Amino acid sequence: MGPIDQSLKDAIAQAGLVDGRNIEIVFRYANGKPDQLRGLADELVAQKPDLLLAVGGDVIKPLFEASKGQIPVVGGVSDSPMRAGFAVSLARPGRNFTGVTFLTDEMAAKRMQILKEVLPSANRVAVIFNPQHFDDEVTFARSGAESLGMELATYPISGAADLDAALLAASAGGADSLFIISSRLTGIAAAKIAQHGRERRLPVIASWREFAASGALLSYGPSRIFEAKRLVSYVQKVLNGAKPADLPIEQPVKFELVINLKTAKALGLNVPLPMLDRADEVIE
Repeated sequence: MGPIDQSLKDAIAQAGLVDGRNIEIVFRYANGKPDQLRGLADELVAQKPDLLLAVGGDVIKPLFEASKGQIPVVGGVSDSPMRAGFAVSLARPGRNFTGVTFLTDEMAAKRMQILKEVLPSANRVAVIFNPQHFDDEVTFARSGAESLGMELATYPISGAADLDAALLAASAGGADSLFIISSRLTGIAAAKIAQHGRERRLPVIASWREFAASGALLSYGPSRIFEAKRLVSYVQKVLNGAKPADLPIEQPVKFELVINLKTAKALGLNVPLPMLDRADEVIE
């Protein structure tokens, strides 16, 4: 069980919903194999649960489709719920889905600014992303790079087997930094990407703190563990009879900057003191 799943389970228990006592929680994992998601979704829906709970648009989509609008779905997504087809609007979803959005799209330009702040010489940024993870973060990252006078090149990976070639191509293309679009696929490869960055002396920046914890230079984005805990209030409301269609989808309230100082030293980088002062966590 991952940290987000555990935090969800703990928060549910703290809300008075205890697994095995007054509620039954059934977990299913695809273990990094997206082709299994639809089968697992069908399996869960067949059990006719009162509610389906998930974090990640790639997981919510098969649940949403398998339930055909008959079972409430509560979840957290990094892409736009409207673009994904889960909701009509944030204020009034209008469909059988509600929860929180992590807003990683809009934060991409801010992360590009942070990259330039910690590495003023950054000029050629390589973006590693999964094109099957539906969001506009690449577009926002490109806009942010252009505003700072930086060139941006994209290297898509659709599976773990694509990663080595993408990283080698990025280095061969003259990249001086790696900008990772967070997704389940890139998250699984976080440690390997960070290792490549250290070996090639390339700063790695992403949105999820798990990347910094795995050895990336830094991460900046919403605290997924904190935001996931907010889903419990939706679980309570839906179980008490509220309709997801009427419950506004909330935006993040807690963002965190995590800096891996050990990696910075390995890369020979001096992180500006003001940035260290405003960091929520410094890994040494």
